[in-house]
Amino acid sequence: MADSSKGILGDPAKSLEKPKHSRTSAPKVRTGCITCKKRRVKCDEARPHCVKCLKSRGHCEGYAVESRKKTDAPKQICWDSKQVDLVALSRAQLRLEVDFSSFRGSQGAIYFQEFVSLVQGPWITAASNNGFWAVTLPQLAHNNNTLRHAAMAIGALSVWHRQFKQKALRAIPTPDLLADDRGVSYFHAVACYGHSLKLQHQQASPQDAVFLSLLLLYFEILRGDRKAALEHVNHGLALLFALLTDDEATHHHVAAFAPDPKPLLGAVGDVFIQLLTQSRTVIRDEVGSGPSLPNLAKGLKRKNQTVESFMMLLSELSPSPATIDNVPASFNDLDEFEGYWIACQRRQIKMMQMAAGTMRTQLASGCNDRDVMRDFQVDFLGNPEVREFCETSRKAMPALDSAYLPLFNRIIILEPESPIALRAIHLRLQYLGIYTFGDPLQYIDIEVLSARTHLFHEYLSVVKLALRTAKRQIIEPAQQLSLQCGVASYLLVLTFFCRDPMARDEAVCLLKDYPGQDGLLDTRSLYILAARCLHVERINVTGDSMAEQWQRLMRREFVFEAGGDRIVFRYLDKNTTTGQWELVEEVADVSKSDDEVTWKRRPLSGSGGLLMMDLIGHDG
Repeated sequence: MADSSKGILGDPAKSLEKPKHSRTSAPKVRTGCITCKKRRVKCDEARPHCVKCLKSRGHCEGYAVESRKKTDAPKQICWDSKQVDLVALSRAQLRLEVDFSSFRGSQGAIYFQEFVSLVQGPWITAASNNGFWAVTLPQLAHNNNTLRHAAMAIGALSVWHRQFKQKALRAIPTPDLLADDRGVSYFHAVACYGHSLKLQHQQASPQDAVFLSLLLLYFEILRGDRKAALEHVNHGLALLFALLTDDEATHHHVAAFAPDPKPLLGAVGDVFIQLLTQSRTVIRDEVGSGPSLPNLAKGLKRKNQTVESFMMLLSELSPSPATIDNVPASFNDLDEFEGYWIACQRRQIKMMQMAAGTMRTQLASGCNDRDVMRDFQVDFLGNPEVREFCETSRKAMPALDSAYLPLFNRIIILEPESPIALRAIHLRLQYLGIYTFGDPLQYIDIEVLSARTHLFHEYLSVVKLALRTAKRQIIEPAQQLSLQCGVASYLLVLTFFCRDPMARDEAVCLLKDYPGQDGLLDTRSLYILAARCLHVERINVTGDSMAEQWQRLMRREFVFEAGGDRIVFRYLDKNTTTGQWELVEEVADVSKSDDEVTWKRRPLSGSGGLLMMDLIGHDG
C-alpha cells in the first residue's frame, strides 16, 4: 500500500528541493484550508485535511472546492441493472478502475481503495449478494461525490483500525483530540463523514440518501456506535418506505435509480431487511420508551402498514422465478441454488408476519399475565395456516438439501481455498439456520426438539469450517464486518434451544472467539448473554419433569437497550422464600470493554408481558 503519510504531511525531502518563493507570490495563502483562512494562520496544506487544525482543534473544514467545468464534475448515479449481473461475477468485474482525477490528493484515493477492498472482502461478499457489495456499491460510490466521501470515511476508519493490530474486530476507544500520528486517519474519517452529509444536504437527492444511509450505518458499526447506526437505519428505511409506497415519489424518484431499478433496489432492500429484523432486538432507548425507528413507525402508521408488510414489499422488489415446489434433482452452480434459496428465505418473512399478527391480537386484548407465553403458543402454533405453512417447508427443505450437497461437497474438495468455497459455506449455513431453527412447531415438544440435536451439531461444524476458511483469506480486522451475516445470532439461539449441553458450551466458546461483527449485533454482548443463559440452564434443573423444565426455559427473553450498551434478560427463577418460580428481569451494562460484567435485577419493564409484544406494539 502506498505510504499513508504522503498527502497528509507531505514528503520532507521533496519539499526541501522546491525553490523558495517571495512573500507576494506564495500560493499557500490562497490554497490553505478553510479553517486556517478563518483563523488567519499559516496552513500546512496537508490533504485532505490540515494536520495543524486536527492537532489543535480536532477538526478541519477542508479546502474550498474549485469550480470545474461541467464535463469534469462527478457523474450522478445512473446504473443500468440490465447490463450487470448482480450475482454471477468474474474476476474482471471485481477490478474497479479508480479514476484518480476524482480525488483531491492521493490520500483520498488511498482511502477509497481501502473501502473497495473492504466491500470486496471474502466475508461480506460470501454472506450476502456479492454482486451488490463487490461491484455495484463501489461503482456508485466512485461516480458520486457524496457517496465517494462516505466511502473515503469508511476507508480511513479501516486504516485507523489496522494500526491497533487486533485479530478480531472489536470497538476501539475513539480519540477526542489528535494525540499522535495513529489518530490522523480517524480524524480524516470523521471529516469525510461530515463532508458527505454536507454534500447531501446541498443536493437533497433521495437516491443518494438511500445509499448514503447504508454507507454511514456501515461506518458507525465499524466505529462501534450502534445507536448512531440505528439512526441511519431509521432514516434509510423511512426513505425507502416513502419511495415505494408514495405514487408520486415512485414515479419520479424510483425511476431515477436506474433504467431498470428493481434489481438494484432489491439488493438494497435485502440488506435493510436484515437490519430491520435486528432492530427488533437492538433498540435505541429503553423498553416502553417508544419505537426504536420512529421515522419508519410514523410512515407505517400513516399508510396503515406493519413492519412485516413492509418487509414483504422489500422482498418482492426482485422476485425469484424459482419456488420451493419445483426443486431440481441437483444444482449446477451456486447461483442456481441461491435463486431457490432466496425463495425459501422470503417464505420466512411470511412466518414472521403471522407471528407478529398473533402478538398484536393478544396486545389488543390486553393479555399480559404470567401465562402470556402459553397463550401465544396456543394461538399461534394452533393456527391451521401456521401448521400448513410449517408442514410445506418441512417437506421442501430436505429436497433443497439433497440437490445442494453434491455441489457443496465438490466445491469444498476441489476449491477449498477459493472465495467460492466461503460463499458455498455461507449458503450452507443460511440453509441450516432456517432448517434447524426456523420451524416454530418443534419448540412445543422437548422430545421433538431433542431429536433434532444432530442438526445443531452440524450447524456448529459448518460454522467452524467457515471461520477456518475465512481466517486464511481475511487480512484486515475491518473485513470481518458484514451487514447480512447471521452466524453470531444463530449461535446465541442455539444456546437457548439446543438440548445438548456440550453443543451449548461449544456455541458459547465460538461466540467468545468470534472474530467479526454481524450488523447491529455486538458479538461480545451476544457472548455475555449466552454465558448467562448457561447459568439459567443450571438453576432450572430440579426434580421436575423435563417437560416442566422446558416450559420454564421457554419464558426466557432478551433485548439490547441503549443501542446495544445494555442487555435485558428475563427468565423464571425460584423464589427461595416462597418456593415459587417467578419472572425476573436482569440487566448488564456492556458499554465498557471490561472483562467483568455485573448482572443486576430490576422491576419488570414495559407491560410485564412478553418483551417482544411490547416492542411490536410500538413499531407498527
